[in-house]
Amino acid sequence: MKVLIVDDSQTNLALLNHLLSEQECDVLQAANGAEAIEQVKENEFALILLDIQMPGMNGYEVAEAIKSIDNGRHVPIIFITAIFQDQDNVKLGYEAGAVDYLFRPVDVQTLKSKVQVFLQLHRQKVQLQNEIRQRAEAERALRAAEEKFRSIFERAVEGIFQCSMDGTFREANPALLGILGYDRPEDLIGVPGLADRLMHDGEQKRRFLASLRNDGYVSNFEFEVIRQDGKVVWLSESSRLVRDENGDELLIEGVVEDVTRRKSREKELRHLATIDSLTGVPNRHVFFDRLEHAVQAARRYKTELAVLFVDLNDFKSVNDSFGHGVGDRLLGQVADRCLGRIRAADTFARIGGDEFGVLLERIEGVDSVSAVARGLIDVLEKPFEVNGRIMRVGATIGISLYPVNGDDAADLLSKADSAMYMSKRTGSSGYAFYRPVQ
Repeated sequence: MKVLIVDDSQTNLALLNHLLSEQECDVLQAANGAEAIEQVKENEFALILLDIQMPGMNGYEVAEAIKSIDNGRHVPIIFITAIFQDQDNVKLGYEAGAVDYLFRPVDVQTLKSKVQVFLQLHRQKVQLQNEIRQRAEAERALRAAEEKFRSIFERAVEGIFQCSMDGTFREANPALLGILGYDRPEDLIGVPGLADRLMHDGEQKRRFLASLRNDGYVSNFEFEVIRQDGKVVWLSESSRLVRDENGDELLIEGVVEDVTRRKSREKELRHLATIDSLTGVPNRHVFFDRLEHAVQAARRYKTELAVLFVDLNDFKSVNDSFGHGVGDRLLGQVADRCLGRIRAADTFARIGGDEFGVLLERIEGVDSVSAVARGLIDVLEKPFEVNGRIMRVGATIGISLYPVNGDDAADLLSKADSAMYMSKRTGSSGYAFYRPVQ
């Protein structure tokens, strides 16, 4: 079996050749459209991986030329591109005869899965051709079998299906049974409306059907489903709408893949981007973002807010005496105590090092702010225990108010910082409101 990769970049050719080195196939290369067309004339390929942006003929033109050659008429073509990723170009790719459309950087496992499916399809096609040649009506049977395989497998990745417009599965491969948690085909195939019920989110279902009916296909549509065992998984579906000779909707066929692991990783990365890893509270970037939005809201609704800059007094001595590991665990305890002294609607964040920020929205005068500051100082004055060691740190707090001290997020935090240093210098009650220098 042969696979053709077409790309004007030697680096891309080498990379794709390496990714396919473990597959049971011979990999041929073409550096441009003309070479690709000559290769197709001389060989029978199981699959073609085709770049779009190339000098001379682009990928779309090459695909159309290949489809006009006897050897290339039924060869699956997968476009690979780093640039043409909008829906118009995706649609143009399918119109040019492609069966799939991948974006660079290409996910290695996705590419290997697709290649494996099309190689298996090619094996089955060749085996079927050999059997049909022994029959009297070889040509007609071969054409019918190829069309059947093409309609079911041409865009396969993992789970392959065909269902009626009311959501009843007509065909499903073993991979789809596994993805949805079914052991037997009869538990899935023929069950009225089962496919329709899998996409339980009404808004997702509406967008899916609107896109399918408007464009005739959907590509990489992601949605949640509940498996038979009750486990919630994320699926990515690529499918097309099949119409009869009168243009009436007949059925939906396509492929799905389980992307739960990727979605979980994306969620984890979003969490890591917003949460301080040592304390579990929002980080500096989230604090600034919320402060900016809070200032805008306070300006719109003519309310007041306060920014508290909290600095631990003796944290450096803890690191110097006991090490950074103990210091890190101490910061976690500091955050836990402070969270217990503010409202759920307020924001407590680590600004950096041993510095924390508190955002109090819709305050009711300076007395309420003072009460919060005193409460924080009181809980931080109490001793901490880390790894059996008792230690004290205490805190100094600087406070700025909107709109009294400014109407800019960065300015308010800077003035709260200045008030904190003023409180340290004067040795006051542990907190101080910002006062302009006279």
